Amino acid sequence: MDSFFSIGSIFLVVTILIVIVAVQQFQQNAQYREIQDRLREIRHAEMLEQQSLALRSERSAVLDPINVLEASLQSKGLNSLTADELAFVDNAKRRVKVINDTLIGNRQWMGAPFDLEWHEFLDRIPIIRKAYLAANFSDAPVSVDPSVAAGGITTPNLTSFSGPSAPMAPPTSGS
Repeated sequence: MDSFFSIGSIFLVVTILIVIVAVQQFQQNAQYREIQDRLREIRHAEMLEQQSLALRSERSAVLDPINVLEASLQSKGLNSLTADELAFVDNAKRRVKVINDTLIGNRQWMGAPFDLEWHEFLDRIPIIRKAYLAANFSDAPVSVDPSVAAGGITTPNLTSFSGPSAPMAPPTSGS
């Protein structure tokens, strides 16, 4: 009977040790998962930060030539843009808007003075702003009523924008 008691007590001690080791292993795995989750969040935040820096760098690379163009126009005394320059500014506008939308979507938008919307940047380059807006609004189609086109009195198109900042005539070349 002593041997049966000894074997039973050894079995009980081994079972208790196995249960203790299993509980510790379970707790350790849970802590390991929590650590992995925290590291994943840190890596994700780091990746977003690196992406936002790359986007800001790209935006600077897009806007720097426009600043150079503004300075060039100012030094030459010109107040209008060529078709290629208009296309260049329009392409830059699209790229800046995509970059800004990406920054806003990633919640990395810092606002002025670090991040500027296109219209805020355009306010800082008055010559290009004036020429770009003049070119965009001068190409607006004018609607003509077919019944009046045969020689009757025409009325202005009241559906198009005609606010105080809209230019009335296409830009003239200064050279």
